[in-house]
Amino acid sequence: MNYTVSETSLQIRKKNILLGAFFSLLLVAAIVTGHMQYPKTYDDVLLWSVAAFVVLGNLINYYRYNRYLRLIRDHRIEIDGDNVLFWTNGERSVLDVKEITMLTFYRRKGELQHIQLKLKSNRGIRLEGYGELEQLGRTIADRIPKEQVIGREP
Repeated sequence: MNYTVSETSLQIRKKNILLGAFFSLLLVAAIVTGHMQYPKTYDDVLLWSVAAFVVLGNLINYYRYNRYLRLIRDHRIEIDGDNVLFWTNGERSVLDVKEITMLTFYRRKGELQHIQLKLKSNRGIRLEGYGELEQLGRTIADRIPKEQVIGREP
Protein backbone atom coordinates (compact mmCIF):
# COMPACT_ATOMS: atom_id res chain seq x y z
CA MET A 1 0.00 0.00 0.00
CA ASN A 2 1.18 3.52 -0.80
CA TYR A 3 1.13 6.31 1.76
CA THR A 4 1.39 9.91 0.60
CA VAL A 5 1.24 13.29 2.31
CA SER A 6 -2.40 14.27 2.75
CA GLU A 7 -4.04 17.38 1.34
CA THR A 8 -5.16 18.30 4.86
CA SER A 9 -1.54 18.40 6.01
CA LEU A 10 -0.60 20.62 3.07
CA GLN A 11 -3.47 23.00 3.83
CA ILE A 12 -2.43 23.24 7.49
CA ARG A 13 1.15 24.09 6.48
CA LYS A 14 -0.08 26.75 4.05
CA LYS A 15 -2.37 28.23 6.71
CA ASN A 16 0.52 28.36 9.20
CA ILE A 17 2.75 30.17 6.70
CA LEU A 18 0.02 32.73 6.01
CA LEU A 19 -0.71 33.21 9.72
CA GLY A 20 2.98 33.75 10.38
CA ALA A 21 3.14 36.43 7.69
CA PHE A 22 -0.04 38.07 9.04
CA PHE A 23 1.23 38.24 12.62
CA SER A 24 4.58 39.51 11.36
CA LEU A 25 2.78 42.37 9.60
CA LEU A 26 0.87 43.11 12.81
CA LEU A 27 4.15 43.27 14.75
CA VAL A 28 5.71 45.66 12.23
CA ALA A 29 2.54 47.78 12.22
CA ALA A 30 2.65 47.98 16.04
CA ILE A 31 6.31 49.06 15.95
CA VAL A 32 5.61 51.66 13.23
CA THR A 33 2.68 53.03 15.25
CA GLY A 34 4.81 53.16 18.39
CA HIS A 35 7.61 54.83 16.43
CA MET A 36 5.23 57.56 15.23
CA GLN A 37 3.78 58.20 18.71
CA TYR A 38 6.91 57.73 20.83
CA PRO A 39 9.95 58.20 18.58
CA LYS A 40 12.42 58.14 21.51
CA THR A 41 11.15 54.83 22.89
CA TYR A 42 10.53 53.17 19.52
CA ASP A 43 13.64 54.46 17.78
CA ASP A 44 14.87 53.77 14.24
CA VAL A 45 17.13 50.93 15.36
CA LEU A 46 14.19 49.01 16.82
CA LEU A 47 11.99 49.75 13.82
CA TRP A 48 14.49 48.58 11.19
CA SER A 49 15.83 45.63 13.15
CA VAL A 50 12.33 44.24 13.77
CA ALA A 51 11.32 44.87 10.15
CA ALA A 52 14.50 43.19 8.84
CA PHE A 53 14.06 40.22 11.19
CA VAL A 54 10.41 39.76 10.19
CA VAL A 55 11.15 39.99 6.46
CA LEU A 56 14.09 37.60 6.72
CA GLY A 57 12.14 35.12 8.84
CA ASN A 58 9.20 35.09 6.45
CA LEU A 59 11.45 34.69 3.41
CA ILE A 60 13.15 31.71 5.03
CA ASN A 61 9.78 30.16 5.93
CA TYR A 62 8.50 30.69 2.39
CA TYR A 63 11.66 29.16 0.89
CA ARG A 64 11.43 26.13 3.20
CA TYR A 65 7.72 25.70 2.40
CA ASN A 66 8.36 25.76 -1.37
CA ARG A 67 11.24 23.31 -0.96
CA TYR A 68 8.97 21.00 1.02
CA LEU A 69 6.30 21.18 -1.71
CA ARG A 70 8.89 20.25 -4.35
CA LEU A 71 10.17 17.29 -2.32
CA ILE A 72 6.80 15.76 -1.44
CA ARG A 73 5.30 16.12 -4.91
CA ASP A 74 6.48 12.61 -5.87
CA HIS A 75 7.10 11.29 -2.35
CA ARG A 76 5.46 8.14 -1.04
CA ILE A 77 6.06 5.33 1.42
CA GLU A 78 5.48 1.69 0.58
CA ILE A 79 5.60 -1.34 2.87
CA ASP A 80 7.04 -4.40 1.15
CA GLY A 81 7.41 -7.36 3.49
CA ASP A 82 10.01 -6.38 6.09
CA ASN A 83 11.13 -3.29 4.17
CA VAL A 84 9.83 0.25 4.33
CA LEU A 85 10.44 1.94 0.98
CA PHE A 86 10.72 5.73 0.82
CA TRP A 87 10.30 7.07 -2.73
CA THR A 88 11.30 10.67 -3.47
CA ASN A 89 11.83 12.07 -6.98
CA GLY A 90 12.11 8.56 -8.40
CA GLU A 91 14.83 7.53 -5.95
CA ARG A 92 14.22 4.73 -3.50
CA SER A 93 15.52 4.44 0.06
CA VAL A 94 15.03 1.13 1.81
CA LEU A 95 14.68 0.71 5.56
CA ASP A 96 14.73 -2.83 6.93
CA VAL A 97 12.35 -3.03 9.90
CA LYS A 98 15.09 -4.95 11.78
CA GLU A 99 16.91 -1.61 12.01
CA ILE A 100 14.06 -0.09 14.07
CA THR A 101 14.77 -0.18 17.80
CA MET A 102 11.73 1.86 18.89
CA LEU A 103 8.50 2.99 17.27
CA THR A 104 6.58 5.65 19.18
CA PHE A 105 3.08 6.92 18.44
CA TYR A 106 2.71 10.54 19.62
CA ARG A 107 -0.86 11.53 20.35
CA ARG A 108 -2.56 14.72 21.44
CA LYS A 109 -6.06 14.42 22.88
CA GLY A 110 -6.22 10.86 21.55
CA GLU A 111 -5.43 11.89 17.97
CA LEU A 112 -2.23 10.66 16.34
CA GLN A 113 0.08 13.60 15.56
CA HIS A 114 3.19 11.80 14.33
CA ILE A 115 5.19 8.61 14.55
CA GLN A 116 8.86 8.49 15.54
CA LEU A 117 11.11 5.65 14.39
CA LYS A 118 14.38 5.24 16.27
CA LEU A 119 16.98 3.19 14.43
CA LYS A 120 19.96 1.15 15.64
CA SER A 121 22.22 3.91 14.29
CA ASN A 122 20.53 6.24 16.83
CA ARG A 123 18.97 8.13 13.92
CA GLY A 124 15.35 9.17 14.15
CA ILE A 125 12.75 9.27 11.40
CA ARG A 126 9.59 11.29 11.99
CA LEU A 127 6.51 10.35 10.01
CA GLU A 128 3.81 13.02 9.95
CA GLY A 129 1.24 14.45 7.58
CA TYR A 130 0.59 11.19 5.76
CA GLY A 131 -2.91 10.13 4.90
CA GLU A 132 -3.89 7.09 6.96
CA LEU A 133 -0.99 7.68 9.35
CA GLU A 134 -2.52 5.37 11.95
CA GLN A 135 -2.63 2.51 9.45
CA LEU A 136 0.96 3.22 8.35
CA GLY A 137 2.15 3.06 11.96
CA ARG A 138 0.23 -0.13 12.69
CA THR A 139 1.58 -1.78 9.55
CA ILE A 140 5.15 -1.04 10.61
CA ALA A 141 4.43 -1.93 14.26
CA ASP A 142 3.12 -5.35 13.21
CA ARG A 143 6.56 -6.14 11.79
CA ILE A 144 8.59 -5.41 14.93
CA PRO A 145 8.49 -6.87 18.47
CA LYS A 146 5.67 -5.46 20.63
CA GLU A 147 8.06 -4.31 23.37
CA GLN A 148 9.60 -1.88 20.86
CA VAL A 149 6.25 -0.13 20.23
CA ILE A 150 5.06 2.71 22.51
CA GLY A 151 1.59 4.29 22.45
CA ARG A 152 0.04 2.14 19.76
CA GLU A 153 -3.47 2.24 21.18
CA PRO A 154 -5.22 5.57 21.84
